[in-house]
Amino acid sequence: MQGIGRAVYDLLAAGGCSVHGIDLPEHDLKELDQIAGWVDTIAAETGRIDILVNNAGITNIGDILETPLSEVEEVLTVNLKAPFMMIKAVLPHMLKQKSGSIVNNASDQALIGKRHSAIYGASKAALAQLTKSAALDLGPQGIRINCIAPGSTDTPMLRRVLGELHERYPDVYPKDGESPYKESIALKRFATPKEIAWVTAFLASEASSFMTGTLIPIDGGFTAQ
Repeated sequence: MQGIGRAVYDLLAAGGCSVHGIDLPEHDLKELDQIAGWVDTIAAETGRIDILVNNAGITNIGDILETPLSEVEEVLTVNLKAPFMMIKAVLPHMLKQKSGSIVNNASDQALIGKRHSAIYGASKAALAQLTKSAALDLGPQGIRINCIAPGSTDTPMLRRVLGELHERYPDVYPKDGESPYKESIALKRFATPKEIAWVTAFLASEASSFMTGTLIPIDGGFTAQ
């Protein structure tokens, strides 16, 4: 666990939550038929499930012509199908409690397009829409579901993306890939994982008890343009 996932884990644990991660290497979310069993095991150990944070995700670099169908399937499996199955797995427990808070981690690309990122953006936009529709279904049962849309965040994944963009499109993305990205952000810097975690924790908590079906950008002003 690293990046935003680690920051969320640490912040919720510091707030007194009993936090259980479903993540590599122990759990591969591409194994969709295993997810319900993993969740049920956690519920049996803890007695209840109050919060679900769908944070795991993978990225993909390339336009439509450059992206093979196998990569499309992989991105959709991890970024959309796995969150869907995680929600489906926790719902019996939350419905029994008549309460629960679910937070999905999408991306600023749920709101805007970016070059060389078609299938990743599509997967995150789908996750945002899943949030809104599910919120309408689950609200009467006391279950809230919200979505965050982080912008560029200083994580190992972002570093890998910047490096790959430079390798594949050196005429467009300079070796110092940070500068163009930061220049397009109103605050002129990347987010820290903890800044994303704070909003996640807010949506998971009773502090946001009258919020459901929302999509909150955490992007330093990038999508305000």
